[in-house]
Amino acid sequence: MNAPPANPPLVELDQVFQHVNGRCALNALSLSVRRGDALLLIGPNGAGKSLTLRLMLGLDQPSSGAIRLFGQDLATLTDAQMNRLRSRLGVVLQGGSLLDELTLLENLLLPMRSRPLDRSALARAARLVITQLQLDGMTHHYPRALSLGQRRSAELARALINQPELLICDGLSDGLDRPALRDILSILQVQRETRGLTFIATDNAMLDVIGPEDRVLVMDRGRLLFDGTRAGLENTSAEDLELRTILEGHP
Repeated sequence: MNAPPANPPLVELDQVFQHVNGRCALNALSLSVRRGDALLLIGPNGAGKSLTLRLMLGLDQPSSGAIRLFGQDLATLTDAQMNRLRSRLGVVLQGGSLLDELTLLENLLLPMRSRPLDRSALARAARLVITQLQLDGMTHHYPRALSLGQRRSAELARALINQPELLICDGLSDGLDRPALRDILSILQVQRETRGLTFIATDNAMLDVIGPEDRVLVMDRGRLLFDGTRAGLENTSAEDLELRTILEGHP
């Protein structure tokens, strides 16, 4: 009997098709993400990036194909089983998710209410990520008093507070300047190295700040055009007109 792989994929998409309003939004998409990976998914508007993340999270169902999260086929899971899997995730989605009636600290503590920790332990965990993301002095502020960049940092802090195995972010750079984005990537890199955090993001702006060996996927019209390192993408795009056109058009 074959031994299981030493580092099995945390996320797998196998020949996934998705039709939206009669249009093929994802076309035979296959990819896998292993523990400790940092994966950047880029492409023009309408490429299917956000839809791919929603499928990974079980928020949408594919027209055909298989999606596995932590080795579990999402099509076979009950709502309770899906919620247990989601408890192992950190998620930052477009559009904002902070609750306006709660302070920053109260927003950060929301994911931890179901965990068997006392209030002082909860506060310590929250203050650690607050410091890392330079949100000190804002714990009693309400979201309306924060800038867009501060709100995005707070959403990331909330996603990290439970020390997730897998972090999924859509449009993380919204409201962040390049130095702030570099700082956030440094924090995520430390978490990759110290506890094996796996990170998936859809964000064209991040292409300019990731490392040359970080993994990049390029999508267009629901198709996967490239899967490799940033350095490999730069070399390949020099000879590939379709890739070069997409890269020249990214913000």
